Amino acid sequence: MNTIARSIPTLLAGLLATGAFAAEVQTITIRTLRAQMRYDTTDIDVRPGQKVKIVLQNDDDMPHNLCMFAPGSDVIAIANRQMERPDEAVRRNFLPGDKSIWLHTKPVNPKESDTLEFTVPEKAGVYPYACTYPGHAAIMQGKMNVAALGNGITDLKFKLYLGDWKVLPKFSELNPHREGGVPDNLLQLKFDDYKNQYGVVFTGKLDAPKDGEYFFDLASDDGARLFVDGKKLVDNDGIHPSGTIREGKEKLKKGEHELRVEYFQAAGQAELFAAWRGPGFTGTPLSKWIHPNWKGTVKSKKKNETTGMPLIVRQEPIVYRNFISGGGNRGIGVGYPGNANIAWSAEYFGLAVAWRGAFIDAARHWTDRGGGHQLPLGFDVIRPAGDAALPFAIRPEPGSAWPTVAKDGRAEGYTWTGYELDEKRYPVFHFEWQGVKVSERYGVEGDAFAGQGRLVRVLKLDGKIPDGAAVRVATGVDIRPANGGFAVNGGKLSLDGHEFENAFQVSADGATVSGKDVLVPLRAEIKVSYSWPNAHAMHAHAQ
Repeated sequence: MNTIARSIPTLLAGLLATGAFAAEVQTITIRTLRAQMRYDTTDIDVRPGQKVKIVLQNDDDMPHNLCMFAPGSDVIAIANRQMERPDEAVRRNFLPGDKSIWLHTKPVNPKESDTLEFTVPEKAGVYPYACTYPGHAAIMQGKMNVAALGNGITDLKFKLYLGDWKVLPKFSELNPHREGGVPDNLLQLKFDDYKNQYGVVFTGKLDAPKDGEYFFDLASDDGARLFVDGKKLVDNDGIHPSGTIREGKEKLKKGEHELRVEYFQAAGQAELFAAWRGPGFTGTPLSKWIHPNWKGTVKSKKKNETTGMPLIVRQEPIVYRNFISGGGNRGIGVGYPGNANIAWSAEYFGLAVAWRGAFIDAARHWTDRGGGHQLPLGFDVIRPAGDAALPFAIRPEPGSAWPTVAKDGRAEGYTWTGYELDEKRYPVFHFEWQGVKVSERYGVEGDAFAGQGRLVRVLKLDGKIPDGAAVRVATGVDIRPANGGFAVNGGKLSLDGHEFENAFQVSADGATVSGKDVLVPLRAEIKVSYSWPNAHAMHAHAQ
C-alpha cells in the first residue's frame, strides 16, 4: 500500500486552509416563523476559520434582526437593558450598544432578508445569537457551535483479502492476502496491484475526549460497514456508488475505543469515506478521500414527531381538545381570530394559560397518537389566576389561601356541564358552582400579535350568588394600577423547560387588589380583559 508521509494534523490543516471541504463558503438560511417569535434554525455547527454566509429571511409580519454575541453572553439581559432608555433604543433600531455583539444584520422588515458573510472566529465555543427587538430574545435565539477538529485514528492497520463479492463476506472465515500498517493513519484504497475484486479490513483506535454521544459518517463504492468496540454503527453494504453519506451514533466513555471498518470493491470506482464528530469537536475526516457532499457539519437529525403540523386560525376559532402544557389534564385549547389563544381547564374551571401569536402544533398528538403535553406554539404565555386555582371564593381575606384543586383531587362544589358553540362558532364553557349556573366566553378585540389587542373574557351567572363571593381574575408577585386596570407581574412561568415572563395587564369593572390578588365581586355578568405589555407597538418607530 502506498502512503503519504504526513501526519493527520498536517493533512487536516492543509484541508482546512485550501482543501476540499473548507474552501467553499457554507451558506445557512435562517427563517423567522410567522407569529411564533422564533427562528427555524437554533443550532449551527461550524469550524474555526470556516467561511460562512448567514441569510436571515424574515417570513414574519413584524421586523426582526439577528445579532451574534460573544460566548457566555446573557442575550436576554443585554436585549432588555437597552429598554432602560427606550427613546435611544428606538433610534438605534433596537440594536443594543454592547461590546459583546460582534456581528449583526440590519433591521429586516417583513418578507425581506439580509445577509451576513464572515469568517468563523478561531476561538472554539458556543456563540449565541438572538433577535434584540423588545421581548424577542427570551425565545428568539439560537447558538453557533464553533468546534475544532477532533482526534484521528491511531495504530491503523489493514488486512487485504481477494475475492469477487456482491455483499461483504465474513472476513473472519477468510485468510488475508497481505496485511500491514498505515503510516499516516487515514483510511485509503490506494492499491497499485489490485483495482477490482478485493476486500479490506481496517482496524485502529479512536480516543474519545470525554463522555458523550458521538456520530460517525460513512460513504463507499462499493459496500462498507463501520464498527466501534465491536458494535456495528453504520451499514452501507452492497454494490452501489458512494452518493449517500450514512450516519450512526453511539454513547462513548472518555478514552480509547476500537475502530473497525470493513470494505469490498467489486468493479469500477473504488471510494471510501469516513468521519466522526462528538463533544467539543466538529466533523473530522478519518479517510484520505473526502466525500464531495460532506461539509464537515453534516447531521442526520431524527424526524421530530412533535412538530410540523401547526393549526392555523383563520375566520373562526379552532378548538383543540388535547394535552396542552399548563392546561392540566382536562385542558381545552382555543385559538381565536386576532392572534390570542387560551387553554381553558375543565379541571380547574377557568382560564389556565393564555398566549399570543400562533396557536398549537398538533403533530405530537397526531403522529402515532404521541403522548405528553404540547407547548403553545406562540409566545408571551401567561397564567393569570395561578396554578390549579379555582375561580371563586366567598369573603376571601387578604393574604388567605385561595381555593385550589389538590393533586389527584376534585374541585369541591363545582360541576362541569360541557361547552357549546355559539352562533359565531365561539366556544362557551358551562359549569355550576354552589347551585349557580356559570357560562364563560372568550374573544379577541384588535390584534394581540401586534401588541394592540386584548383577550376578552365574559362570565355570566344565573342563580342566587352567595354573599361576599368574588372571582379571582389575576394573581401576582407585583400588582400596580395602570391604564384603568392593573399591571400584573405573575412571577416566572416555567412550562416544559421554557420560561415566560408572565406579565400582563388586567381590567374589569369593580376590580380591586386584595393582597396578591385582583378580585371582582360576583354579579350576573362580568367582563374582564387581558392584554400583553405593548412593547411591540414601538416597532412602528423602527420601520
